[in-house]
Amino acid sequence: MTNILPRVGAVVSAAVFFTYCLPAIAQEKDELWETTMKMEMPGMPMQMPAQTSRTCVVKGANDESFVPKRQGECKTVDSKRTGSKYTFKMVCDGKNKMTIVGEMTYSADKYDGKHKMSGTMDGTPMEVTQIFSGKRVGDCAAK
Repeated sequence: MTNILPRVGAVVSAAVFFTYCLPAIAQEKDELWETTMKMEMPGMPMQMPAQTSRTCVVKGANDESFVPKRQGECKTVDSKRTGSKYTFKMVCDGKNKMTIVGEMTYSADKYDGKHKMSGTMDGTPMEVTQIFSGKRVGDCAAK
């Protein structure tokens, strides 16, 4: 059990990078979205609580803008939008190699999604599933 706790912490940190998948819709002004994310990891000794955050989505953002990335480490290798469903696959290089496969279904004011991260963390195989949802809560505050 003590072996898994450092990995859980590292996975939670990595998971923060993959929390802000927001729907790409035609926007007239910057919008404020509230996102709730739940993480599931096989072998984790306890369930992590869901985390909620708010993000401002800039006017004119496209689907690719909403695919989460770690700067310089991850790149989108496949993405497709069919109607209200958006799917993507990313590959992350570096010390902790990872593959992320995800999908989102959205409407004008809400979305639901799920993605699975598979790879290694400090040389140990790991698998994490993140289930997330979001809703538009208003306009962003003026800058």
